Amino acid sequence: MNLEYIELSMQIFTALLSCKYLLQYKTKLLLLLTICLVLSSLVEVIGAYIIIIKKSSYTLYLIYSFFQFNIIASIYYLILQRKRLKKMVVYLSLVFSFFWIIVIFNKGLFFYLIIFGGINTSLFVFFYMKRLLMSDEILNYKELLPFWFSVGFIVFYLPSIPFFSLINYMQNRGLFFILNILVILMNLFIIWGLIWSRKEEY
Repeated sequence: MNLEYIELSMQIFTALLSCKYLLQYKTKLLLLLTICLVLSSLVEVIGAYIIIIKKSSYTLYLIYSFFQFNIIASIYYLILQRKRLKKMVVYLSLVFSFFWIIVIFNKGLFFYLIIFGGINTSLFVFFYMKRLLMSDEILNYKELLPFWFSVGFIVFYLPSIPFFSLINYMQNRGLFFILNILVILMNLFIIWGLIWSRKEEY
């Protein structure tokens, strides 16, 4: 069983698990997280099919990047409490969206868009973690769903920044197994959070 199959299976399982808890708790946070996870798994399934029929998946991943990073921004806008941080999330999301429009006309900038999205997500996680450390919630961090998916996001997106920065210098896809491992780890943290955390908040 190769890593790509494990990664895809893990993404589908995480999306289905999130759907299960969404039906049970019906919170805004779970709705946004579920949309994010379902979108991710659907795109990966469609992307795998496109690769099989040997067509370009560029348009699919370009559209996906717009929705994925803006949904993540919406998640952190919801859970961050300080107005200044919320404004930062909105500002960075708008800059990303403007950059995305530029990439429509210049495909060569696509990987820079992904890097920027990864930087944005990492910043949002740091904003949240800083707020958590300065609040009484830190005493019960293991029960917080935002803590677990934030750990998952940082595990994937922070290392992906140098990866995509160097992707134009890679001779082949030999190092792409790193992304597979990072996606698997991210989903493990999210699964743990979905199962063991409190989901009634937000």
